[in-house]
Amino acid sequence: MLKALIIILIVIVALFAVTFCIYFFNLDMKLIRIVYDKLGKHYDNIEKDRKL
Repeated sequence: MLKALIIILIVIVALFAVTFCIYFFNLDMKLIRIVYDKLGKHYDNIEKDRKL
């Protein structure tokens, strides 16, 4: 029983450390910026119909 609690505690601390690093280094917005740039290139190359 004690071994299971220690494992659960280690998992919780590891998840906290990972989320803290993501928050501290602003990695989520850096990832979104990369995705946004790639999607921008894709949608800029699509032929557009400009009939109004």
